[in-house]
Amino acid sequence: MIEACGLSDPGCARSHNEDRILVDKELSLFLVADGMGGHNYGEVAAEMAVAAVRTFIDSSREGPEVTWPFGYDPQRSVDHNRLATAVQLANRRVWERSEQVSELEGMGTTIAAVLVSNDTASVASVGDSRVYLLRDGRLRALTTDDTWVGAMVRQGTLAASEAPHHPMKNVLTQAAGARSSVDVQLLEEKLGDGDLLLLSSDGLHGVVGEERMLGILVDDLGAGRPLAHAAERLIEFARQQEAPDNLSCILLLYRQEAAPG
Repeated sequence: MIEACGLSDPGCARSHNEDRILVDKELSLFLVADGMGGHNYGEVAAEMAVAAVRTFIDSSREGPEVTWPFGYDPQRSVDHNRLATAVQLANRRVWERSEQVSELEGMGTTIAAVLVSNDTASVASVGDSRVYLLRDGRLRALTTDDTWVGAMVRQGTLAASEAPHHPMKNVLTQAAGARSSVDVQLLEEKLGDGDLLLLSSDGLHGVVGEERMLGILVDDLGAGRPLAHAAERLIEFARQQEAPDNLSCILLLYRQEAAPG
């Protein structure tokens, strides 16, 4: 069983919100998209991406009639293939739209998506929105950032401690819709009772920081407060830091259903 909630906020410096979130408990689909593009067209990219992912996940749940335009990986579960295809389709839809309408040229969006089936979370990401796992008092990022700084850290040419303060920390190496094809990060995670997943845009985790996020989540879970309370605290703390970007988070709490007696 999954308990879920999501919040999105413009932040303190922007008058509009180009982030979009999806909390669809019927489909067990959850997504954060952080749009980018001139003249507020980032919100167009984010909305298109969310719609494309949701549409494919919805239409593909019936089984044998599913088609796989980007191929099928037999080493992954059906649901993981569904999510991978959905994100690839989102990239194609945004790219094609930006090619058709000159004023939309250059728009794109990050995607951090989770599809839950029984006790397994399929995760897909493009860009620098993240998916975290809180388990046994430890917060761990399941995704890696598609940024110039992230690549340097992985190559060992930049210390991880320097990354949060580097002037190029927000320079993306890829985003959905920025080009015709995209390399989607994919993984599956088995969930245990009490596991918490956090999806966040960089406007949130870039300001709040992992240590503070961990403290807020552990405090609220330990006190038995509703997930919505923790989400509100995360957003409010970011705003207290004069958050310069849009803020989005989704919290998913997994509870193992008791076996019939």
